[in-house]
Amino acid sequence: MLVTASLLVATPAHAQLTTDVISVADQPRPEWEPLGIRMGPWVALPSIELGAVGATNVRASETDRKADIAATATADLLVKSDWGRHALSGQAYARRSQYASLSKESRTEYGAKAIARYDISATSHLGWAGSYDRLVEPREEINAPGDARSPALYDQLRGTLTYARDNNLVQVEARALVDRRTYRSYTDFNGRRTRQGERDFTRYQGSLRLGYALSGSLSAIVAGSFNKRVFDQRSTGGINRGSRGGTIESGMLWRPNEHVSVEARAGWLVQRFKDPRLNDAKGLSLNARAIWNMIPRTSFRLEAARRVSESSAPTVEGQLVTTMKAGVDREILPNVIVTAEGAYDRIKYVGIPRKAIEYRAELRASYLLSRLTSMNFSIQQVKRSATIRSDRFSGQRVLAGIKFSL
Repeated sequence: MLVTASLLVATPAHAQLTTDVISVADQPRPEWEPLGIRMGPWVALPSIELGAVGATNVRASETDRKADIAATATADLLVKSDWGRHALSGQAYARRSQYASLSKESRTEYGAKAIARYDISATSHLGWAGSYDRLVEPREEINAPGDARSPALYDQLRGTLTYARDNNLVQVEARALVDRRTYRSYTDFNGRRTRQGERDFTRYQGSLRLGYALSGSLSAIVAGSFNKRVFDQRSTGGINRGSRGGTIESGMLWRPNEHVSVEARAGWLVQRFKDPRLNDAKGLSLNARAIWNMIPRTSFRLEAARRVSESSAPTVEGQLVTTMKAGVDREILPNVIVTAEGAYDRIKYVGIPRKAIEYRAELRASYLLSRLTSMNFSIQQVKRSATIRSDRFSGQRVLAGIKFSL
């Protein structure tokens, strides 16, 4: 009732409703950015990154721990417009990881995407994005097949259409998404070929986020989404895992100055399955994000979310995933940035007594040598406990790389 009254009497408040307070690590550094190759109204930004990675548990297994090192190489090409209004860009990449001893763990990934923005006015725009990726399911992904001799492959095709408007009083963000995933067959450790057709699905999703500035620093937020998931095949026992669901949330965005931003929303989520033998997934929905930049050259970040995720098990409805993350970014020098981050994931399968808790800690550093060259380093510790032994694992990973750009 108090919020309703505030909405009725509020005078036009000049508050940018989008959460645009940026952490130190993500802030633009024009003096260190590659200039690229100019081609009239276009700019091409090619890059090559070479690196090495060492892992103490390459297969993310509690019973088959194997350590190895790998050489990595990534080639990337970004072409973008340099117009006064509107924007268009295209990007393609290829990435190869070659392990020294465990050659079956070597992998190749590649993809391409295009992004377009049409500026309707100074306060509104339309956006479109389309992408295709051939990816490898990470061994540590809880849904990845544990008996695969080599990491399993899948194709992802995505298309997104967005509309955004923000006139400093009212904000509207609308989004439509189509996500298609096709999982490739794999060979297990015994040489048998396993098809993954019953994992193939298409997800359709629409979302709407509305904001209203109650004052210069406080805004009311309402957000909702709807999704439909269609699986290509019925799973074991003729079970149809197709479903429909959505979320509804409300909350606040608080931004007292240009250094602090806190957005918190809570509500309800539900996912209803077509097959009556499957239990519906429902419960608390949560989205929260905070950035605090009050100390010079330092950012503190907090994030929390709760969502329904897909499950690879053909007789399981899905997973309720709760995620919490905290991080600190520190700019040691204008060209040296260090990040420390910790994360917690709680994964609960719907309909069966299967749970997992995962902890991650990571230290990252980035050193910008010039516009053309940069170096990065990271070390990560991961530990997952679970009710099922095959879901458990722990390990460390160290990565170092150097990137050359034009």
